[in-house]
Amino acid sequence: MQAYSIKPAEKRIFSFLDIFAIWFGAGISIAEFWAGALLTPALPLINAIIVIILGHIIGNLVMAGIAVQGWETGVPTMVITRGALGIKGSLLPSWLNYLQLIGWTAIMLIVGAKAMDAIFGGYYFWIVVLGIIITAWAFISPNVWKKLEKTSAGLLLALSIWLTYVTLKKFSIEELFTYEPTNEIGIMLALDLVIAMPLSWAPLIADYTRFCKKKATAFWGTFMGYFISSSLFYFIGSLTNASIGKADPIGIIASYGLGIPAMLIIIFSTATTTFLDVYSAAITSKNISPKINVRKQIIFVGLIAIVIAILFPMEKYESFLLLIGGAFVSLTAILLADYFILKKGYDAKELLNEKGKYWYKNGYNHRAIMVWLIGFILYVLFAFEGLMGYTIPIFSSLGYIIGSSIPTFLIVFCLHIVLCHDKMRK
Repeated sequence: MQAYSIKPAEKRIFSFLDIFAIWFGAGISIAEFWAGALLTPALPLINAIIVIILGHIIGNLVMAGIAVQGWETGVPTMVITRGALGIKGSLLPSWLNYLQLIGWTAIMLIVGAKAMDAIFGGYYFWIVVLGIIITAWAFISPNVWKKLEKTSAGLLLALSIWLTYVTLKKFSIEELFTYEPTNEIGIMLALDLVIAMPLSWAPLIADYTRFCKKKATAFWGTFMGYFISSSLFYFIGSLTNASIGKADPIGIIASYGLGIPAMLIIIFSTATTTFLDVYSAAITSKNISPKINVRKQIIFVGLIAIVIAILFPMEKYESFLLLIGGAFVSLTAILLADYFILKKGYDAKELLNEKGKYWYKNGYNHRAIMVWLIGFILYVLFAFEGLMGYTIPIFSSLGYIIGSSIPTFLIVFCLHIVLCHDKMRK
């Protein structure tokens, strides 16, 4: 359990622009585009915009809280979970995170390849090409990330603004704001859909903010970078669906006939988003087995994701991955409550010390793990109809009204404080 090391001052090389660029790139992806399109025409466009802004403020504050933990401790997110769950208890979220990151890497390859195929053809060719690009991106050092992410962030910002301009030019603003909404989803469920996206990054954040020079850099670089880009792409998705009635970003890109600009958006957005999954899967694997070589793991994760993307249809395992992702809503609530309310920060050296302060009983904080399990069950009950298509009495109705992420987060946050406030550390 001692293979990790705390990042010393000389290795904390990320400025505000560096970490901003990383999370800005993460927020510009077809996944955000797709999620934004789900908000319209179900809601009036003005309501969708309000939900996008409010949801990203809430979700990004949670992201920024984990970002601060990464800077203060100097260790990756899965190592931070040792403080709340115990050194052995952290293995469970590590395995879940490792599996979901491989799965989401495959999904992003599939979505990116479908988009490229719609424009240029060659679906399987693009899976391999995009897989090689993101693996190479993750394989390079943080020093090179600084340059690549800044360059790609600037290009993606310009292309995104241009895409917004094309949409607004094609359709009158009056038409976009006066259509009749279908009211298929409520405001709270829509808000949940927005908040869920930044929360899905929780298991990865500290992996990158541990390289930041200052605490304010970690907090605001993470918050602003992801807030601006993800909100923008949610907005573009909502805007385009409201204007041409297509929720599928691939169909929208094809209908616009964007050609080379679309290709650049797809390639760079896939690379800047998905390399985070590949790199963090490799980093997470070291919390499972400290002897693992990170560079070899990066190659392995990239290759296995390519194979999965080629052999299996996305629909077969997407619901499973979403259920796993739901576990991290509860985990994030526990991490914030434990770190900022109960323990007022962690002893970074003890996080790496087997049978130290965070050993608890036999390596597990059983109360925290129980709270996490309760939270996961609640999330599944609230979200089950949306994920699986089956109704659960009372919970499905509540889930429609209040969503799943917000109530689960609040209940777990409070429950952890109540049940673990007197938990002694050895």
